[in-house]
Amino acid sequence: MMSRDHDIKLQEFIGELSGFAQTAEDTLKKIESDMMSNKSEFSVFSERMFTIRGTAQQLGLPKIAEIAGLGEEIAIKGSAAEKNSQVRKCVGSLWDALTTVKYLLMNPEVETNEEQDILVNRLQATLKAFGGARETISPDEIEKLLCSDNSGENSGE
Repeated sequence: MMSRDHDIKLQEFIGELSGFAQTAEDTLKKIESDMMSNKSEFSVFSERMFTIRGTAQQLGLPKIAEIAGLGEEIAIKGSAAEKNSQVRKCVGSLWDALTTVKYLLMNPEVETNEEQDILVNRLQATLKAFGGARETISPDEIEKLLCSDNSGENSGE
């Protein structure tokens, strides 16, 4: 059961998302108009997905965060694509990701686990075809690095 506070934050997020989603849609349309010349616009899309992912994590919406994270990674790969067909593949995947994120936010009560899993698998396959996601560092690894730097172990003393 969701708390009233959570419902209010979710409604605010949905309101914010409409602006993010419109920017993302406009960006994908611009890329589609001239794929190779406008592929630098993928950075705008990745920024929007980064924002959506972070907010979804804060609100406890892990599936939305996962899809947005995959969209962010695919957009980053799209900006480095060397062929028109690669850019087209990225754009198609990003339309799927954006449409699904919007649907899940507007219909939080709808159970679509199977459809979500299929989309996540497709997005992961697309990302894998482009060499996979960027390397990440977990919060635990960051904590270990910070602790080791502060303890003098790495200072050479």
